[in-house]
Amino acid sequence: MPDDFLADSARAALSAEVRRLSGALRDAQRALAALGGTSLPGLHLVLEAGGRRALLPVAQVAEVVRMVALAPLPGAPAHVLGTFSWRGVPVVAVDLAAAAGARADLDLDARVVVLAGAPALGLAVERVAGTVDGPRLFEGDPAEAAPEGWRGSPLVAGLCADGGEVLPLLDPSPLRAALAGPGAPAEP
Repeated sequence: MPDDFLADSARAALSAEVRRLSGALRDAQRALAALGGTSLPGLHLVLEAGGRRALLPVAQVAEVVRMVALAPLPGAPAHVLGTFSWRGVPVVAVDLAAAAGARADLDLDARVVVLAGAPALGLAVERVAGTVDGPRLFEGDPAEAAPEGWRGSPLVAGLCADGGEVLPLLDPSPLRAALAGPGAPAEP
């Protein structure tokens, strides 16, 4: 019994530290995005959702899996597709395009980007188009340059330029906060 208590305490402390560091990373990325003209460190996935492309830091990703059968969640918002079991953990799958106000064409080739951290959240996307290492932050007016459909979205932390294309840098924390609910502790 004491060992279980110690393990649970250690697990809770480590989970809190991961949430703190994830928040610090998001804050730093937003600060860099606000400065513009610099490269973001690390590898980023290029996601396609609703015919739109966006970037997500690989550091926020636990795994990319094929779309699987989902159990519905009664009363959930329209962008919540359902839940599935990933490595024994229940994951809520969210249609990224619908969450951004677009319509997706999710078929059997769709992917779910399982995010690291808790609560377990998966972003359903049409496909993962590749990776970008150290994308450059966009220099210019973000209000004018944001791709159609992403403008004003709380999921956009900033904009990056890649090969002449302006791509939003995603921050899925608003989805995770909504999933956690009003009574759950918010991530830092």
